[in-house]
Amino acid sequence: MINGKLQEGSRSQPQSQSSITNKAEIDISIEVVLLVVGGVFFLLFGALLFLIDRGVLPYSEGSMYGIFVVLVSMQVITMGKTPFGDVLRSRLVVFIGILTAMIGTLAIFYPVHLSATIRILAGLIVLIAGTFGMLQLFTSKDKARKWMKVPGILQELTAACALVYGIEILLGIITLRPGIMPNPLTAVFLLIFGTSLFFLARCIHKATRRYISTDAKRVLDPSKPESRFFLLKETSLTVGNSFNLYQGSLLILLGALVLLMILGIIPSFNSDGQLGLLLVLTSIQLLALGEFMGSELSRSWPAIALGILFAATGFFSCIVPGILSGVIQPLIGLQNVLSGVLVLATKTVGPMVYQIFQPPAEPVALPPIVRRLALVLTATGIVTILFGINMLAPLLLPGLLGMVAYALLLPTLIIVMGSMVLVLVAITQRIKGE
Repeated sequence: MINGKLQEGSRSQPQSQSSITNKAEIDISIEVVLLVVGGVFFLLFGALLFLIDRGVLPYSEGSMYGIFVVLVSMQVITMGKTPFGDVLRSRLVVFIGILTAMIGTLAIFYPVHLSATIRILAGLIVLIAGTFGMLQLFTSKDKARKWMKVPGILQELTAACALVYGIEILLGIITLRPGIMPNPLTAVFLLIFGTSLFFLARCIHKATRRYISTDAKRVLDPSKPESRFFLLKETSLTVGNSFNLYQGSLLILLGALVLLMILGIIPSFNSDGQLGLLLVLTSIQLLALGEFMGSELSRSWPAIALGILFAATGFFSCIVPGILSGVIQPLIGLQNVLSGVLVLATKTVGPMVYQIFQPPAEPVALPPIVRRLALVLTATGIVTILFGINMLAPLLLPGLLGMVAYALLLPTLIIVMGSMVLVLVAITQRIKGE
């Protein structure tokens, strides 16, 4: 799951003019973001397990393992980090990452039905990640053997990796053999593991910044040979589009499940887990990409604190059902309404109105693909607003009328939203290629 390879984040420009002029911007890579989010997850779960063991709180085991598998899949999709080690982020690897993310998503939606399956999958992931990570750490010539020769942060990085891998092996055994250890002791190891992920994130962040333009960077980030086979070639997907690819697939799956549920073909799913997952994805967008409510924000400390709060709230909803759903649903609804409004105001309708009142000196002919992008963004903004209003329908129209409106429109809006996200990925990738 975790390894000691350092990668330059999508915004990693520690010596650039933009980072000098904007000191409020916190330069963190996607790897560090996912480690921090993972640390929040394990610290929260460890603390909650004490109360769950005493019967104070309800517990959704399948949903808890499901959100963990989704987090691991995010590493595979965005960085090519697998339980077996670092691999080239090829099309095949991204597809496998999305597939495992869908399995984790289904476990979140149906925790009772998939509890045993997702527990075994999560246990194998942790055990394999810890075992292979520990072996590679001390047998590879490009890791601990060279890191330990450099005093300072690289030696700390070695210790952090060894600590994470060792606890992963232990947690993998505990997960595959439930009952082998009492819950309070397991909770202690979860708290230690969450803390160790924060420690590893700090080491990777500091080492990346220090050695980003030196020979040590090549030691920490060895190059990989390029394959000629289509599926094994490195994908050109950006981190943002990799994330959106999963998000679009998730929304289409969610919409289809809601529709089948309304038709009575399948049983109702875990709404607490669904809302928690959406909130966790919002936090990752904010922390990794600086995107929130349709706008790009400076990743300042307040923004990072807000992202961590969203992640913790989403994790709580996945682990402990029936407590926060009444809070998260209107929150997500309001967020989507504001996101849609901001998209229309800043990216499509707003600029068009501005050009009407302040026309340019010379008309500019937009390429067809840019016009298609504007059209899709407009449709996305409108659908996002409708989705948010639909989420708020039970509050705006209390009683049977609100529930009927919520049930009838929700699956269609979700499927359309997911489709628009995938279309945006295709268009932006084409523009990037051009």
